[in-house]
Amino acid sequence: MNISFRGNQDLIRSVEKGSRLLLSEKNLGEIPAMTFLLEESPENAVSSIEKKGDACTIRFQEPAQYFRLFNYALHHSSEDFSLEEKPYFSRRGFMLDCSRNAVAKPGKLKSLVRRLAKMGMNQLFLYMEDTYEVPDYPYFGTYRGRYTREELRDLDKYCALFGIELIPCVQTLAHLHSFLRWHNSEALRDTGDILKVGAEEVYTFIRSLLTSLKSCFSTCSIHIGMDEAHMLGLGNYLRENGYEESSVIIRKHTDKVLELCRETGWTPMMWSDMYITANTGGGYYDVKGDTDTSDWERPPKGLGMVYWDYYNTRKDLYRHMLRGHKALSDRVVFAGGIWNWNGISPNYGKAFCCSRLALDACRQEGIQEVFATGWMDNGAETPINAIWPGLAVFSFLCFHEDLYEEKLRTYFRDCIDAEMEDFLLLDLLDALFKGSGKNLSADNPSKYLLYQDPMLGIFDYHLKDTDTEIYYKTLADKLEVLAASPGEYQEFFRFYYCLALVLSQKAGLGVRIKNAYDARDLSTLKEICGKVIPNILRNLGDMHTSREALWFADAKPFGYELLDIRLGGIQTRLESCRRRLRSFLEGRVEKLEELEQERLPYWELGDANPQDPKAELRENLWDRIISGCDLVDTV
Repeated sequence: MNISFRGNQDLIRSVEKGSRLLLSEKNLGEIPAMTFLLEESPENAVSSIEKKGDACTIRFQEPAQYFRLFNYALHHSSEDFSLEEKPYFSRRGFMLDCSRNAVAKPGKLKSLVRRLAKMGMNQLFLYMEDTYEVPDYPYFGTYRGRYTREELRDLDKYCALFGIELIPCVQTLAHLHSFLRWHNSEALRDTGDILKVGAEEVYTFIRSLLTSLKSCFSTCSIHIGMDEAHMLGLGNYLRENGYEESSVIIRKHTDKVLELCRETGWTPMMWSDMYITANTGGGYYDVKGDTDTSDWERPPKGLGMVYWDYYNTRKDLYRHMLRGHKALSDRVVFAGGIWNWNGISPNYGKAFCCSRLALDACRQEGIQEVFATGWMDNGAETPINAIWPGLAVFSFLCFHEDLYEEKLRTYFRDCIDAEMEDFLLLDLLDALFKGSGKNLSADNPSKYLLYQDPMLGIFDYHLKDTDTEIYYKTLADKLEVLAASPGEYQEFFRFYYCLALVLSQKAGLGVRIKNAYDARDLSTLKEICGKVIPNILRNLGDMHTSREALWFADAKPFGYELLDIRLGGIQTRLESCRRRLRSFLEGRVEKLEELEQERLPYWELGDANPQDPKAELRENLWDRIISGCDLVDTV
């Protein structure tokens, strides 16, 4: 490709290598000869691009703004145009969860970095509970696919090519159960998930974490976690020290961790919920517009407070929470969510709604630091590529006041090399009750109807008058076209096509079995044994193989064993179901006790039906879906 650069040499040096990497992407197609004149825009001025013929002038202050405009020029090289824009937020980022079993491969992360550059984002947070190397603690991240220090250093350098700050997002209080399970971490343990505040061994441990990370990252920014420590001080700490208010414990712990951050050269931020709840004595989102914050316990100066909110659909609540945070800290960071964690399928309607309201509130309250989160709740069942629509909308709103439909479609195509309408089909997988784009209660039937045992029908009460077969078969027919289309996302769409095909018969299988059994409709039971279950098993096998291919393309192998067991469990139970039905059909048993069991409501909905917007039909914990019995018994 005949691309040349002229102008400010410092600017050229800051972006040329990253530009060449974008030019080498295979999806870009043929680009005509172009000359780029790079100029520095005045402080606080807009960035701009003007193209006439084969000459392009880009004025910018930071590389992230340049790459966004450069990418636009590459995708619209046959046009003449003039654009100006200025981001609403000085720091714009994305956090990828690398701790819920799927530790993204370095190559996948680099692909993500290139897309963030195209979107004009300038931060990437890696959420790592114990998935990074700490030399003094060999059990830290063992069998979990932790990143080596060499991998993190290489990724840090790669991010720098695009002006993206790579930031570790770790834990220094709670969410450390995967490490604290091991025999040699007993001295560090308050409860199974929380460190024992005040213990000398704990601060030696945290110093080692901070020191190891400092050797890998060029930034001084670090996210030290500290969220959701609900049982803080109620385990070994209580036995050794007696009862103390959690607000006092966390203040002492925070002071000590901040001291260690200063000693190791870090500028920290933390999730704010423990400070908010300690001050209000209520829930995290209970801050009202007239809340008196004058006597609130405040975090130490210089500690950023990260307000995380992925759920709320009222802009006034976001504004109340932001004002409460500004009363706490002179550095407030907002973290939104892209809802790739709804179960197996993403919830784009919820993500779009919450991002619009939250970022509008952030603009009005003058917040300058925002990032989107891509969690992988309950075992990373959702493939990583499901993040793209939610991330595209969040980044789009960093530069625009609203979601302008035509601009957004073009933007998605330019940054993701796909059509947004194709991805939005996935929103239908969990829209069984509410409708696409309207699933604000975050129902996730594609997960619990896939995993639930057909002989138990734990969720079947709520499927009354719902034709799951037609619903999911119609969706499968739409996804089949994408699954057959070659390209970067073919396997991704093939997985969801197979999932829809499985659900078309599996989702309502328990209802059909129970109705036939109660009516002693033996012909239907024979059909289920001879045709329906074998057909589900064939489609399930294809789905399982496809998910495995996606996992190993995107993530390290550790953690897939659990997803493998879950998907394999569906197969095993379907085969057992068929044997049980045959034992009844052949007269070897007089009755099937599982099918004698009355189907009770899983959720108490009162007078609401599943289609009611306020009815919440969501269960994202696999161990609660598969059985009414305990998966892990206590001794």
